[in-house]
Amino acid sequence: MTKIFCCLALLMLSGCATVSMVSEQAIVETTATAEQSEMRKTAAEFETLAETEGWVGESRGLAGIASMLFGSKSDNSEPTPVSYSERVTKDAKAQAVYQTIASDARRATQELSALQAVADDVLATGIVDRADLMSFEGALVTAQKSYRSFAEATGRVEADNKSGAALADAALKDFAAAIDTARKSADTMADVYADESANSALTS
Repeated sequence: MTKIFCCLALLMLSGCATVSMVSEQAIVETTATAEQSEMRKTAAEFETLAETEGWVGESRGLAGIASMLFGSKSDNSEPTPVSYSERVTKDAKAQAVYQTIASDARRATQELSALQAVADDVLATGIVDRADLMSFEGALVTAQKSYRSFAEATGRVEADNKSGAALADAALKDFAAAIDTARKSADTMADVYADESANSALTS
């Protein structure tokens, strides 16, 4: 009877160990998948925000070139897109323009930092999906375009009126730092993905 009890106990312990190992692996895979999904979601939200707020988009200069090359349409044609710098500086005083730029740059920094936090989580898993990498790089390009829009807007403000310029400059500096951090993360993600691809090729 004692031998039977011992055998049953060993089987129960063995079964528990097996379940534990499978569960641990499943948790790791599930966590990685969740982080990857969050990356694509957050990156898409950042790009949508930039487009909705008009931080990125076709400038009047590009539209003008297209008009010259292909000819302008009739009065029923779509209105020429207005760039961010044109929109925020139109009929606005310098101080108000600087405040708008500072506010938009701070918001862009906050959202990019949120995306950076997701990137850190993805890198922590040691697994980088190609779709995640592309999403993050796309958002980074959008951030860079947004920065150029903000900087262009500051250049359109009257040179002799710098009231509020320091506020905008500080916000742009913070945004530039966030972009630089994101650029380094993108490089690291690309390296991890390249290593994964190389290892997969060797084992296949």
